[in-house]
Amino acid sequence: MTGRRMVIAALAIVLAVGMIVVVGGCARRQMEPGPVSVTPLPPEPPMPPAPAQKIRQIGSTTVLPIAEAWRKKYNESHPEVNIAVSGGGSGAGIEALIRGTAEIADASRGMKDKEKKQAEEAGINAVEHTVAYDGIAVIVHPTNGLEALSVEQLSDIFTGNVRDWKDVGGKAGEIQIISRDSASGTYEAFKEMVVTLGKKDKERDYAPEALKQASNQAVLATVGQTKTAIGYVGLGYIDNTVKAVKVIPMSGDEAVAATVETVKDGSYPVSRSLYMYTNGEPTGAVKDYLDWGKGAAGQAIVAELGFVPVAD
Repeated sequence: MTGRRMVIAALAIVLAVGMIVVVGGCARRQMEPGPVSVTPLPPEPPMPPAPAQKIRQIGSTTVLPIAEAWRKKYNESHPEVNIAVSGGGSGAGIEALIRGTAEIADASRGMKDKEKKQAEEAGINAVEHTVAYDGIAVIVHPTNGLEALSVEQLSDIFTGNVRDWKDVGGKAGEIQIISRDSASGTYEAFKEMVVTLGKKDKERDYAPEALKQASNQAVLATVGQTKTAIGYVGLGYIDNTVKAVKVIPMSGDEAVAATVETVKDGSYPVSRSLYMYTNGEPTGAVKDYLDWGKGAAGQAIVAELGFVPVAD
């Protein structure tokens, strides 16, 4: 090889090596990671508030004090549950349950057959919960000298067959009958146990002239202000503005006072159960509320109000 050719070959080798170095450097620069651009994630949306838990409780004015006291105490530890309590009578509560405008119907009597049929037709499975026991106290003005009346005498008074106090051993004077209205479970229970003589005479009914009141409190107030009046209220409503007379059962001659003890042992002849109805077996907040009410805390309130607990 001549000297010129040798020089040209050497230059070619140098150029080839230079190209390799340049290409390798570029490749390395392409492979080396550059600064990473990070886009911040948007903040997570706030958690939606828990759905409101609402219990609409409607019905018996006899059960009303229990319902109101339960609501107040239960909400101390369960403020998230909105419990709306109102009266109107057992019939109104059961009607609201059937219409779907109440989760709980308070009643001082059992459901009637026609109400059960209406519930069935509306697709409502009315489940009965006994929450307390009660005696229906017969009350007169505090100045009335009578201490006791038999069931038969009471039936005669409330049907209008006896119109003067002297005919049942009292001081002469026209008897003013004070009754609950027909929407009341107390009205129905008293009619069944007293007016119809325990259903022995179903033709008997309240006297047309009976002054009907929409609540126990109204009956209590009217009797307390009327010297010749007679009425009836739930055991828990008795106070010193009226006098509760003893009642002589149809089966005997011993007068029995309306007390927690006589209701509990069954000796007082005008006693009954108090109920709350739900559509089907309760679940969720309704179940927790009723379980609490039928438990120790709720039944202590029942006793404090003058009713009889379902469990000691």
